[in-house]
Amino acid sequence: MALRHYAKGLLLVLLLLPLLSACQQPSTYPVTPTYNYVMPTTTYLRDCPGYECGIVTAVYSGDRVVVLDRNDYGWARVQLDRTGAIGWISNDLLSYTPVPASFYVALTSVYMRDCADYNCRAVELLHRGDRVDKIDQDYRGWWRVRSFRTGTSGWIPAAALSTRPGPPYNYVNVSSLALRSGPSTSNRILTTLSLNQQVEVLGSGSGGWLQVRDMRTNTIGWAYGRYLESFPVSYPRSAPSHHKKSAPQQETPKTPSQPRAM
Repeated sequence: MALRHYAKGLLLVLLLLPLLSACQQPSTYPVTPTYNYVMPTTTYLRDCPGYECGIVTAVYSGDRVVVLDRNDYGWARVQLDRTGAIGWISNDLLSYTPVPASFYVALTSVYMRDCADYNCRAVELLHRGDRVDKIDQDYRGWWRVRSFRTGTSGWIPAAALSTRPGPPYNYVNVSSLALRSGPSTSNRILTTLSLNQQVEVLGSGSGGWLQVRDMRTNTIGWAYGRYLESFPVSYPRSAPSHHKKSAPQQETPKTPSQPRAM
């Protein structure tokens, strides 16, 4: 009888082992600190290893980071050399070698300005394919560049540049993204974009909005730049909680639907 109880207990332990291992978090292991470089024109450090995690800070092509830890799911915990901020980023977005300093205008046209703001004086009109050399950057996503054609220096949004000449393509990083008739949530919705849907960036507006073309339907509209990535993503990131509206208390609770970004 005791042997039978022992056998049952052993069988129960064997059955529970796969469940326990499935609940474990991906292991994180320290590595020898090494310098890596961010590849996409614009992406983000996150507060945990996943695209659904919160954003710590934006990082830009050529930013140098120190890799502190890695996990088994292909993410690295890094410290941004420029500001000291610490966060997680996918290994696929990092390079062991410095990113080239030359970039190309990706929008149809964009002004280079004498300071890092859309209200600053325009110093030169650049067109798609124009080459610039990166000189400096600020914390709000503006780069100081030098025009290869004229030698003029000025400021330009990082989102207006690409590492390759030609149309810039971005990918939706949320489950559902509204494409609107103007750069505001008050503008009407033209269509809805899905995860990893490809769009062509045509222009930029104030407040982080981008004018894009839906490559599937050829519809042109505006989308919020935070919900676009330079590379396709493995998992959708969540829309910030302050964009979600809570239901009035007098209404009967409904089954929550997938949040749509902006």
